Amino acid sequence: MYTKTDFSFSKLGNTLILNFPYRTSNKALQFILQLRTDLGKTFGNQLEDISLSFNSLNLFFMGEFDSEKMQKKIFSTINDLKIINTKETKLWKLPVCFADEFNSDLLDHFNGDKQQVNTYLEQFIKLEYCLFFYGFLPGFPYLSGLSKKLIIPRKKTPSRLTLKGSLAVGASQVGIYPQDSPGGWHVIGNCPIPLIDFEVSPPNFIEVGDRIRFFEISEKEHREVLFAIRNKKTHTLLNQVTHD
Repeated sequence: MYTKTDFSFSKLGNTLILNFPYRTSNKALQFILQLRTDLGKTFGNQLEDISLSFNSLNLFFMGEFDSEKMQKKIFSTINDLKIINTKETKLWKLPVCFADEFNSDLLDHFNGDKQQVNTYLEQFIKLEYCLFFYGFLPGFPYLSGLSKKLIIPRKKTPSRLTLKGSLAVGASQVGIYPQDSPGGWHVIGNCPIPLIDFEVSPPNFIEVGDRIRFFEISEKEHREVLFAIRNKKTHTLLNQVTHD
């Protein structure tokens, strides 16, 4: 959980940034989500938008504002905040392929020791993750829930190309690259399911606060799923991308 002393402020143009320490617990996430909702009600049409990162709430005001006055309102909102669990989170199941072509970063990290790679992946897939926020790229999910023993520091030198669907670890967080892009996280596998589709609303079918478990698929299944998605066909594995 959080108290007022955990928050600090910074101002950038018409944006007021509410900083807080990143915490991985579900209670901490629920607190921040409720605070985002309550601040939206507090400021109403004064705001253009509120965005969430792993350690800040960014309040985009429609115009100039009195920073000190707004901070007092925010602290008052924090004091009065009550977490209301009006919506149950969903547990999604997503396929991932751990073929060698998709986890060379992991092999490099363990200096070519395939046994250590396999042990890491066996432990990774047993865990349940929580979607904390979308950021970096549209549709890039930041997932919490990685155990301390599976933490891998970010790359000292980012890769120029990280493939779409790459499941990657960056320090204590897990993410899935929604498109080909440069990347500084260690790729450990590939998820063929796109998490964002701008032709539908909302574009992300997995919401902040939802939980994710991964299940392993083969290279052949991975190719089949990609083919089915590209050609708008059905596949049994696509039916497993559901929630409890």
